[in-house]
Amino acid sequence: MTLAESPNAPFVSKAPKLGLVGGFDGIRGIGVMMVLVGHALFEYVESWVTIVDTFFVLSGFLITTLLLQEHRSTGGIGMRKFYARRAIRLLPTVWLFCAVWIVIGIIGTLLGIEGISLRAILEDALAAVTYVYDLVFPSGLYMIQPDVQDDRYMWHLWTLSVEEFFYFLIPVTVLVCVRRNWVKQLAWVFGALFVAIGVARWYAFTGFFQDTEGVLPGIRLLFVQRPDALMLGSLLAIVNAHLTQEHIDRMRRPFLVAGTIGLVVWFAMLNLSTGAMEKLGGPYFPYQPDGPSGFSRPQMLAESPTYWFRFGHTLGALGFAAILFCLVHRKDWWLNRFWSWSPFQWMGRLSYTLYVWHALPYIIIFALTGGVEISLAGQLIRTPVLIAAAFAVSMPVYYLVELRVLRAKLRFSAEKEALDLRTGKVVDTQTGRPIDDPS
Repeated sequence: MTLAESPNAPFVSKAPKLGLVGGFDGIRGIGVMMVLVGHALFEYVESWVTIVDTFFVLSGFLITTLLLQEHRSTGGIGMRKFYARRAIRLLPTVWLFCAVWIVIGIIGTLLGIEGISLRAILEDALAAVTYVYDLVFPSGLYMIQPDVQDDRYMWHLWTLSVEEFFYFLIPVTVLVCVRRNWVKQLAWVFGALFVAIGVARWYAFTGFFQDTEGVLPGIRLLFVQRPDALMLGSLLAIVNAHLTQEHIDRMRRPFLVAGTIGLVVWFAMLNLSTGAMEKLGGPYFPYQPDGPSGFSRPQMLAESPTYWFRFGHTLGALGFAAILFCLVHRKDWWLNRFWSWSPFQWMGRLSYTLYVWHALPYIIIFALTGGVEISLAGQLIRTPVLIAAAFAVSMPVYYLVELRVLRAKLRFSAEKEALDLRTGKVVDTQTGRPIDDPS
């Protein structure tokens, strides 16, 4: 038995280096456009929320894969560099977003503008910059505290808090498991938790102590925050790390079959709780209870048809997991080529800025145009205005702030080659010059 095969030897990834997967940027671009449309017409496209599960699966896969690759290349995982990369990538845009809202809150308060609450803005900003938004103002808050939800200005930032918690834990977890060769055990833990959370949601458990007032909302609604999708992404990365090039060559057809089935499942989950599906008379499932009156487990279990959240997040994440594996290992797949279309990739590089900043013009335009109570025709006319405003606000931030800080991010790369998020190209981290795709 060689040292590498010894049970006490550190785990070493067998997978080829990930390289550039054009479809990843493409789905980010398509996904953020779905977010923009979804937040403009939520009542009619509720199940598009599974795009968050998609982002989480992709994020979990990428972060875990890059950590495993770094350990293989360098013999360790540079914690300082990892957290520096995450901070450079995530913090400047969010801090600026919060600062702008605080200025708006101060001006609005001084002028006595109805509908602007400096206190609520400060609460949101504090929760956002400390990454506890998912604990105090989580997704689904309207089910238990609708009055609190109505006062939110940065409601979408719960997703960043979930991811940041994951980023805080995953590098240490991976490093310990790699050194002790517990990587397979870690995969089993992630798999078991993914199944457990999916089963819990099916039985209408939204979290722990869900019917106990006084418990943090994020605990009561923990499973609605979809941490299982991040775990599934990490599980995929560990499975991928056990595949040699020989395995991949033998499984090209199974990858394609699984990816195609996954695409059908993923697409179905995107549409089973949409107004269009309901009006067409197709299979339709309401997303979640509309408020506290329908939140108790007995009521949710008795509902017919079943609420979408009870199964949709799980199946949506599984569907995209199969798509992801096919994107990675079948770069000739038609979906990979389609999602690699340059406009999609450009929007993908802009996606983080768009996601963070779109809420600002949305809230203002909603307030000026009658909120969510206007007719469907009015909402359809307003939607392109909202999207155009989101781009108008985000573009200066992207080009004047994001691109400048992303340049600095390359200096903290753990490897000689890295993906430059400004261009979507793999570059030499010492010179910043593009190189041929190493895959």
